[in-house]
Amino acid sequence: MGEQISIELNVDSLTYETQIVGDISFIIDSYIYFPGQGWSDFVVIVLKWWIDSCRALLSAPLHEKYSFSFMDGRDDVIARKVNATEAELLYVGSDTRHVLMGTVLIEELKQALIKTTYQLLNAIDRNGWENEEAETLRHAVKSLERI
Repeated sequence: MGEQISIELNVDSLTYETQIVGDISFIIDSYIYFPGQGWSDFVVIVLKWWIDSCRALLSAPLHEKYSFSFMDGRDDVIARKVNATEAELLYVGSDTRHVLMGTVLIEELKQALIKTTYQLLNAIDRNGWENEEAETLRHAVKSLERI
């Protein structure tokens, strides 16, 4: 079995002016953060991108690669499907460094995305921040759940 994957969204960091911004990171084995703890980004937009990439990864042939991009900067997490249930994650930093994050269960990545997306959608509902991007994200996470 590979590494544990989770996605951390700091709900207390969320702000909304024209876009919803907040701290979001991938976490490997509960303590290694990519791109880093406190990374601030356009959370609705990046979660939608990540859901799209995860959906593609689930049905992809072996060795296909999908990017889990961040909007702020050139940082990426690249997922390469290594077998029917696992993907290898590689962090590509804006400084061009490459870090092998490890091998994770694709289903665990999917569940992390679903959990984090619902945390965000609940915060959006509580704060009355509904917008077109949030509605698109709401539909995207429901489609991911059905896979």
